[in-house]
Amino acid sequence: MKKSLIVLPMLALSVSAFATELTLPKSYTVRYTHNFGKIDGFVQIPKGGQFNTTSERRPIFDELNIKNINYPEIFIGVNWDNLGIYYDIKYDSFKGSATLNKDLKTHNIQLRKGDKISSKHLYAFHNLGVSYDFKLNSKFTFTPKVEFSILQFSYKFSATGSTIVNNNERKFRAGGVRIGGEAKYQFTDDFSLRFNIMTHIPHDSIRSSLDTSLMGSYNLFRSGKTELNILAGIGYNRFKYRDTQRDMQNFMYVKVKPVYKVGLELKF
Repeated sequence: MKKSLIVLPMLALSVSAFATELTLPKSYTVRYTHNFGKIDGFVQIPKGGQFNTTSERRPIFDELNIKNINYPEIFIGVNWDNLGIYYDIKYDSFKGSATLNKDLKTHNIQLRKGDKISSKHLYAFHNLGVSYDFKLNSKFTFTPKVEFSILQFSYKFSATGSTIVNNNERKFRAGGVRIGGEAKYQFTDDFSLRFNIMTHIPHDSIRSSLDTSLMGSYNLFRSGKTELNILAGIGYNRFKYRDTQRDMQNFMYVKVKPVYKVGLELKF
């Protein structure tokens, strides 16, 4: 199953590359979006998968004084008529500092009520994808997508009080496949509305995800094939990871809602 999840997107990319007959892309897109949202969730990190090396479903982000986050997202894509290949990165990084209201064990380190803890978290998603535009009429386009997605995860914390901890860290990477698509309606030459939805195919440690957005796009400049658009919208993100260690698992759940999104898009 693991091999198939790797082979599937790579095969799709190979077929897509062959279909272009090695011609240069006909258009390019570079997009930057900044995201702001309220976060909920937890990060359960044991040591070596051993029982009693972490508190269950803790620490939660709220007790780490992590409530609101902001993060960038960058999209780079090329198109041959209806066919597109793209790379997208969502670099979700955040941190917090707090005084613990109750005892906490994390990564086999026992902290006590009243200890001060500072933590840094990273959930970076690198997505390599293929898309295909189905233009249903002059205004409406539906674009299914398939992506090979790599999660880059890091959890680092320091503490003072009953125990002194200096930058204890757990980090790893995990791969999976995401599927979904975009629906775009072009109201006028300058204004369009896009709905995007992507989800992981549940596999191994990646249990579920949902990434949705509704974005408006307004043209600021146009000259020939070159155009600059301003973007704004709202979204929702959810991700659940739980590995397969027998006794205690690395178990993370992250939910950001609503996600307010602003950005710029250059096409040429």
